[in-house]
Amino acid sequence: MVCGQWGRQPEFCVSMPAPDLAAIDQGQASARAGLGLHHLRYVLAAAQHGGFRRAARRLGVQQSAVSRRIQELEERLGAPIFERSPHGVSLTLAGEDFVRGAQDAVGELDLAVDRATESARTDHATLGVGILAGLGGGVLQDLLRQLLAAEPDLALDLVEASADILAAALRQGRLDLAFLLSPPVGLVSTPAWRERLVVAVPVAHPLAEAASLCWADLAGRRLVVVEPIAECVRDLAARRLGRASFGRAAAPASLARLVALGQGLGLVGEGDACRATGVVYRPLARSFLGFDAVLGRRPEKPVVRQLLALLPGVT
Repeated sequence: MVCGQWGRQPEFCVSMPAPDLAAIDQGQASARAGLGLHHLRYVLAAAQHGGFRRAARRLGVQQSAVSRRIQELEERLGAPIFERSPHGVSLTLAGEDFVRGAQDAVGELDLAVDRATESARTDHATLGVGILAGLGGGVLQDLLRQLLAAEPDLALDLVEASADILAAALRQGRLDLAFLLSPPVGLVSTPAWRERLVVAVPVAHPLAEAASLCWADLAGRRLVVVEPIAECVRDLAARRLGRASFGRAAAPASLARLVALGQGLGLVGEGDACRATGVVYRPLARSFLGFDAVLGRRPEKPVVRQLLALLPGVT
């Protein structure tokens, strides 16, 4: 089960029930008798229709196959199930007991198949997507909108969390895919898109007059970054500036408020730049965030391939 909602880190719960040893042992007698589902079907059909010929016609098989399988079963059980006559067949006392049990067993099996089929159908109609906490606008929003336009019955399960939690969920098969800045080791991934890094600047700041900024413009200034991209931005700053002072914000909206209050210049992906009074955004030259689509360890659904086909890539 994947538990989560926007704005808070989810917990991923794995429930592993203890095996029912009694249920496992229940199959030993039928296994020793070589009993298969086809034996049950033939016996039930013959009991219902009162003869092997009519049972065979109902099941779409040869009469000899029905007669042979039932006789084979009777020999293995050591007791007759049917009394034969020129007019058809009728159940013996042992046969009546057997048929009652067989009807229950086949009914339970049919229910189990129906439940499994319905569960698979429901799971197929749901796409579990992991998103870095506090992000999810821009390109991703457009991609999901396109996917839902093509698959209007699809239910999205959007899970927002840290990169470590999403990686664990992918490894456990609890998500179909997630969009991360750095693909975890051992998981299949593909480049998804590149997103320009932009600078949030107070409207009264001198840098607000520029059409775009470069890293040299940020030298010596306090930089506020959103938590999900903090490590990536620090690495970029280390290469371009050497040293920098950083503040953190949980989400783009919080970053914009801090910038408006004069707590520094903000760095955020273009798609997550939030409108805020007193703040403008300027592109940062030659600076991009590269997102990867990382696949979870679970059977791949056709809708996952549809989403991957929509990815713009990093060109």
